[in-house]
This record gives sequence, C-alpha cells and structure tokens, in this order.
Amino acid sequence: MRKYLLLLIIPLSLHGIFGDVTIAVPAVSKTDYGYVGTTINIDVKVSNGSGHVFIDTLPVTEMDMQSSARVAAKVAFDISNRNQKDYDVYYIVRSKVPIIGGPSAGGALCVATVAELNNWSINRDVMMTGMIYPDGGIGPVGGILEKLKSAKMSGARYFLIPYGERYITVEDPYLEGGNITVDVVEYGRELGIEVIEVRSIYDAIYYFTNHSLVEENYTSNPVLESIYRKKMKELADKVLKLAEDHYRYVSNRLERDPSAKLSYLLEMNLKRRLEESREELEIGEKLYSQGNYYSATSKAFGVIINLEAINTTLNYMESSDKRGYLKDYLVNIQEDIKDKKEIIRSRKLIRDNFEYILASKSRIYEGEDLMDSAWREYYNDNPLAAIEYASYGKWRGESAIWWLQLSDRNSNLEEEVIEEYQLMPLAQKYLDNAEVVVLYSSMILPEIGGIEDAEEKLERAREYYERGEYLLSIGESIDAYVYATTYLNFNTDTEYLRERAEKRINKVMGKYNYLPISAMGYYEYANSFNDSFYKALYYKYSTAYAQMDIDILQEIGHNYSYQGDVFITGNLSSSPGEKPGDREVSSNISLGIISLFIGLSCGIFLGYFIRRDNS
Repeated sequence: MRKYLLLLIIPLSLHGIFGDVTIAVPAVSKTDYGYVGTTINIDVKVSNGSGHVFIDTLPVTEMDMQSSARVAAKVAFDISNRNQKDYDVYYIVRSKVPIIGGPSAGGALCVATVAELNNWSINRDVMMTGMIYPDGGIGPVGGILEKLKSAKMSGARYFLIPYGERYITVEDPYLEGGNITVDVVEYGRELGIEVIEVRSIYDAIYYFTNHSLVEENYTSNPVLESIYRKKMKELADKVLKLAEDHYRYVSNRLERDPSAKLSYLLEMNLKRRLEESREELEIGEKLYSQGNYYSATSKAFGVIINLEAINTTLNYMESSDKRGYLKDYLVNIQEDIKDKKEIIRSRKLIRDNFEYILASKSRIYEGEDLMDSAWREYYNDNPLAAIEYASYGKWRGESAIWWLQLSDRNSNLEEEVIEEYQLMPLAQKYLDNAEVVVLYSSMILPEIGGIEDAEEKLERAREYYERGEYLLSIGESIDAYVYATTYLNFNTDTEYLRERAEKRINKVMGKYNYLPISAMGYYEYANSFNDSFYKALYYKYSTAYAQMDIDILQEIGHNYSYQGDVFITGNLSSSPGEKPGDREVSSNISLGIISLFIGLSCGIFLGYFIRRDNS
C-alpha cells in the first residue's frame, strides 16, 4: 500500500515545482583590441527555500554579479506577488569567453525570474541589456553597440535597451580625439534588428513573454499629506525667520557700519554675498507662499550659512587676536556638535521615526566632516576657508536637531524598538548594489564628470557599515547609487521620472500607511528646478527613498493588510511584424490542468491495483 501512496504523492507534488527558464543575454568581453560583444546563457531555477539567491558563473566574471542578481530576484518576486522568503533562486551563467560582469544583465535576469515564477516561456528572438533598479526601472549600461551586434549574430529580431540610450557618443576611429553620435535604432535597422527603448521591467516582460503585468496605482493619502505639509511648514517657519533675522543683523552691520579693517576686495566680496543672500531669501519666501515648504527651507538654510560666514569673517577681521578668535570659534562649534550627537544617539529607533533619525544622523556626521575640513584649513593657515567650512558645519549640526524634533510629533513612542543590527542584511544589499553600479560606471562607460562624487559617497557608506551604522550606510549607498546613475545623464525624460517618484510615494502611503517624508521633500525640491539634470537627480532621490521606506518596513516585519500589486491581464497575442512573434506561452492554469490530469490518471491506476489486491 505504501508504494501506491508514493505514486499518488508524486503527481500531486508536481504542481509546486518550477521548470527551468533559460535566457540569452548580450555582454561584452575585453580583448587586446578593446571591448567586443558576446552572448551568455543564464539558467534560472526557483525552488522552495528561505530567501537565498545563488549565482554560479563560468568563466568567472570580471565583476561581481551577485548584487544585480539579488535586486533582479527581489523585483521579480515583488511584481509577481510572491514572498521571496519562501524560495531560493539559482542563476547559472555560462559563457564561452570571460565577460565583464556587473549590473547590465539585471533586467534580463529579472524577466527570466518573472517567467520562471509564472511558468511562462521566453521568446527566443528577443534580447535586452539594462540594469534593474529596485523599483523596477531599467537603468543605463555601456557597450550598447557591441551588444547589439552580438544579439544580431545570435539571431535576435528585437533588442531592448534602456530608455534614453538611443543616441550614444563613441570615438571616431578616423578622427583623433573626435567623437560621433550613433543612432542605435537606425544602426539596428541596418543590421536587420529592431531596437526598442524600455523604461521599466513591465515594458520588457511583454516583449519576452507576451504577458503583461500591470502595477497597481495607489492614490495619495490626504491625511498623511496633511501631516507632511504641517511638519514642513513648521520647519519652514522656523528657518525662514532665522534667515530673515540674520539678514537684518548682518546687513545692518555691513552696509551701515563698514569695517575699516576690510580690504576693498574683501568688502566687495562680502557685499556681493549679502546681495545674493537677499535674492535667495526672496526666492525662499516666494516658495513658501506657494506652499513649497521644503524647498523654501532649503533656500533659507543656504542663506543662513552664507550670512554666518559673512558675520564670522567680520568678527575675525576686527579681532585683535585673530587666530585665537578663530580657534575658539571652531572649538565651540565642535563641542556643540558633540553634544548634539549624543542627543541623537540617545534617541530610540522605532517604526515611526527611522526616517528622521537617518536625516539627523546624516546631518550631524556631515557637520563633523565639515569641522574636520575647517581644522585642516586652520592649521594650513587658510582662515577664511576655515570659516566657510565651520559656518556650514555649525548649521548642519543645528539642522540635525530640527529633523529630530520633527519626529516627536505623531510618533508612537511605545512602539517596539528597532535594533540597528536588524538593518544589517538590508544595508549589505544596498552597499553591494551601490558598489557594483559605481564601479561599473567608472569601468565600462566613457569618462564622465561627477563619478568622483559617487565614489566618495560609496566610501562613506562602507565606513558607516563597518562601524555598525547600518541606517546611515543605507542612506549613503542611496547617495552613491543615485549620483552614479544620474551623472550618466542618459534619461532626460524628467516627466517619466516624476511619475515614477509619485507612484512610489503613493505606494508607501497607500499600502503601508507610512509617511515617506524624505521622498516627498525631494519630490517637491525637484519640482522647484528648471534644470533637467537636477530635476532628474532629485526625482531619483525621491524614488530611492520611497523604496528605502518599503524595504525597511518589510525588513522589520511591518504588519499591514496585504493588497496584491499586480494584475495579470491575459495572454496578449501578437500580429506578425507588429510585435515579437511566434511566442510559445504557458500559464499556471495549463500547468494546473496537466497536474490534475496526471493526478486523475494515477488515481485510476492506483484504484485498479488496490481492487486487484483485494480481489
């Protein structure tokens, strides 16, 4: 009888087993003659497990792909409405030649994982390149032309690239030091392959599987929006008043009582800065009148720092013991920052305040770094430079306490305390992802300005992680990641970035009933810029911080009534020549029918033998 039960159990268990999915991915290989395109095959396997992501590469890649694989898996589970902690994922990467690893296969890995989770087949005439963002966006990569040629050689008819990379600049082989711009879409037509720009993983999934996953759009939360505006107005009222008071004092001192000890050039410089402060203050007041309180606060804060530097310079120039005055000034600020740091460190981390704690800590540590620079300039006998750093450091410390005070309202202080070590796994993931993106950007892409900023922020993220400051490490990793991807400056569609940020903010409020105050502040700040680069930068910050809220809430076990994000909108067939063709599509329903058929057959088979044994 036992063997009959075994026969029955086997087919019933088949429904929980995923079949393997294989996807071909374009890559680049480094040769003595430069980078060339190649193709790698990646097998994706999903089994019951405990949330691990494994990757096996042969040959070993020149960069770590583990971080990209983790992000790809996380996004795939999120948009497929599955709990990743119940599964293990295996990525088996095989190539004939050594390849440059990194994040460029992230989008394809995510597509393959989604297909595996939903039992969909992969259309073999489609290939793609593009990194995967934690929110499902597709990010820029290098080696587009080399990958396009390798895709053509592999028989692909459609090649998906990140939105914004249609036009790329390459070195002109016939003109020393010159560059040319290549239209990748037109170049693809010459090769006989259709190049398509995709913004998100949702776009890519359709081309590969002929299925569509549609992310649910959450509406804004009027209650939380009201709390945000109240908090930001309270902060703006305080900072604008400080700026106005400082301006009146410094203006009166500089304009009506000019110091005879100032040189002509220094006096003109201070007056110019005073005029700039007046103009910035007027902009801040206008932003305030429009209800843009975060942006108004940012403007007023810059004015305060400028006025502090002017006033301290006047004090220094009028002092009979200049070096002694400056030393006392630096010591007082340093001691004040030290005291404020202890206040922040004593605050318990809970669900309702982790954003404010992060904002406070990042500002107080930045204040410390600025004071280190101030002392360096002091000992190098650059007093005016020391004053500039110290002025900024002083008010950075003040702003840390402002953000801490914002957390006191609407916080449930009886909530369970979050221990810092609980965030260590998440901090490691954020750090790994930032490291790969920053390193990849500096290696494979042309020389770009600003990558040094991303590298500097990445180094700070590492230092915070090693010191056990995991929340700060997450914040600095976001900085490094956002800077690295924005300085590539491929995606200039700021309207799309705005919509992406807004969706993510609404998801945090709608699904988690949580106030994403940093994301909302960056979103508002982005709206205040006309320059497309800064709009893109701060919209990306907004999206990244909203995603951080989601990740932390999930990491600490936030309880909420789960509402599925995704609707599967059917099997969309394609017409020849219009969309990727001849796709072999399967579904969970068909697998269920097959499993049911096998189960019924085995049941009949089992019944026959039982009756025979009993006769």
